[in-house]
Amino acid sequence: MGGCAFPGMTGLSCKNNKSTMIKTTIRLLAALMLSVFPPPVTSYAQTDGAARMAVTINDYNGAGTEHWTVAWVTTESGVFIKTLWKQGTKYAFTSSQWTTHTPQWNSARGGTSGSTVVDGYTSATATSYTGTNSPVILTWNCRDTNNVLVADGNYKLWVQYAENSGAGPYTTNGLLWTKGPSGVTNNYPNLGANFTNMRVAWVPVATPPVPPTITSAAPPLTGTVGVPYSHTCVVTGAGPITFTAAGLPGGLSISAAGAISGIPLAAGNFSGAITASNGVLPNAVQAFSITIDQVPASINSILWNHGSNVVMSGAGPAGGFYTMLFSTNLAALTAQWQPLTTNIFDSAGNFRVTNTLPPVQTEGFYLLRVP
Repeated sequence: MGGCAFPGMTGLSCKNNKSTMIKTTIRLLAALMLSVFPPPVTSYAQTDGAARMAVTINDYNGAGTEHWTVAWVTTESGVFIKTLWKQGTKYAFTSSQWTTHTPQWNSARGGTSGSTVVDGYTSATATSYTGTNSPVILTWNCRDTNNVLVADGNYKLWVQYAENSGAGPYTTNGLLWTKGPSGVTNNYPNLGANFTNMRVAWVPVATPPVPPTITSAAPPLTGTVGVPYSHTCVVTGAGPITFTAAGLPGGLSISAAGAISGIPLAAGNFSGAITASNGVLPNAVQAFSITIDQVPASINSILWNHGSNVVMSGAGPAGGFYTMLFSTNLAALTAQWQPLTTNIFDSAGNFRVTNTLPPVQTEGFYLLRVP
């Protein structure tokens, strides 16, 4: 069985002992291929606003005329944030009065060495459950003891009260509510005979919309015909933000989320601008300049292998796409070309394709297309 190879030649033919002729024609075409990329991540500040709580506490017929009332806020998991209401200020935080009558609050804040910051109402000990002692109405500005706005999420408001008769009742599971961009009002069922008319209303503060700012670098300066090109724009500002671009190389496009992708179709220098808009002026504009190079592609050798197997190898743009096509009739190139395989040039820019011709096939024609 004979074999032949013709490195570096652009027109190739070979005959085996069956006098089969292989003629190879090289053509460079281009096709668009889009890739999918994740959307850019946009960061937003935590939602500002206020949570208003109202709880009616009822006389549980305890002994004495001195009363203690506390209200506090925690995360959903119980991490203490701040005391919001403290009635009975003539006693120090570390006194046995507070640790005895309001132990759940004292434990939540970390015991006698815990936070002594009070945000909201404080007063001397009340003598009855009327006036400011009930209902307990307070507003939390959603700041911690360092006056830092807390993250959006789930929080619990708590109330405990007592008379001079041991530990007093408290809101056993806390009043759970969600801090976020949307307002919410929660009403809670009565807790025994001690707590009634319980309600929490979260009201977010409407923040003025912020125009977009593109924070990512400009797209890569260079690309290659047939080789996938990609770039993801990163932006800040009030959402939703939509991207457009003018002047991109042929074969490239930008998604509304800011992902530039595709396969360049032609060589050249391309300049334009990316625009990010959210309806708040000014729009963000970023100029770009991209040079697309073209790496020649060629079939450099053709070899008969084991009878009817035709092995072709060649070169092109590293990492670029190519399609090998086949025809039995060179006189009607456009109508009868059929794809054999679509693949990628390796990292060194090489390719290798094997095709098997039927024994009755007397000739075949091959076409290399990039991408």
